[in-house]
Amino acid sequence: MTAGRPEIGPALAAAWRHTHAARAELRAWQDARLRRLMVHAYESVPFYRRLFDRHRLHPRHVRGTVDLDLIPTTDKAEMGRRGPLDLLARGHDPEALLSVRADSAGQPFNVRRTWLEDTLQSLLRFRAYREFGVRSRDRIVAVGINSNPVAGVGRSLRVLGYQEKQVIDGLQDSTHVVAQLREAQPDVLIGLPSVLDRLAAPELAAAVSAVRPRVVIVGGEPATPAMRLRIRQTFAAPLREIYTSQECPLLAWECRHSGDLHTCDDGVLVEVLCDGLPAEPGQRGEVVVTNLHAYAMPFIRYRIGDAATRAEPCGCGAAFAAVRMIGV
Repeated sequence: MTAGRPEIGPALAAAWRHTHAARAELRAWQDARLRRLMVHAYESVPFYRRLFDRHRLHPRHVRGTVDLDLIPTTDKAEMGRRGPLDLLARGHDPEALLSVRADSAGQPFNVRRTWLEDTLQSLLRFRAYREFGVRSRDRIVAVGINSNPVAGVGRSLRVLGYQEKQVIDGLQDSTHVVAQLREAQPDVLIGLPSVLDRLAAPELAAAVSAVRPRVVIVGGEPATPAMRLRIRQTFAAPLREIYTSQECPLLAWECRHSGDLHTCDDGVLVEVLCDGLPAEPGQRGEVVVTNLHAYAMPFIRYRIGDAATRAEPCGCGAAFAAVRMIGV
């Protein structure tokens, strides 16, 4: 076993199995991946070695998710003050890694990952898309701004047999966006809710009526109930939501049965903390994440800057936990 990189084969096999797994099996997977990640971060990443030593924490103290509270949290501001060589595992050249900007109140920094990590995390996202009914030959069009995480679906489309995704700049005038959508005729429309919501303007109604995707997927920022209603009515299609970030390409996706968001528990540990303690169902708290497949630049108990409400276990029977009402 190589501790310095994710195991893509076992991870993918487990990802399909976990769709119908028992909660105990999923928890055992999380525990094993967390222990492995802790050893790697302590041995290979200067930032985490110093952080853990300062808190007198050794990886052997962490048996699994039951000991998450022993691990100190980090945040964007703290990591933004560090140079790449402090945050990256030994042996990685910053210039050789994929890079995406994560901004935080004047503390921007680049999130870096290997092609293997990016591929694995993109494949986890496609599992969620399949739950939404996305098919391999669908025409996928993303309306985004710059490199927002909703548009950044990854390089794995052709590998999986999916058609190449078309990206439309959502910062253009709305009439130009609609004209490009009419030409593209997407089966699946992906975008930031605020960008797609602008296309619901009354003066665009006639032009937009020719754009009829089978499903609309929104994410990258909170979608208010009013936004969701307008987007559904504008495109006359079901709307599904994903919860993403630059640090964790998929955090959660909407359950078609309950409307809550299933957390991607075999890709990331999603904690909702209220006054530092795990939130009870119905309680709102701070979102803290651990990316189980980020080894080049680990994110362990990382305060992502969002808030969410912990949901009850979903009635659909999935082993994944659930959250709702994502915000900041």
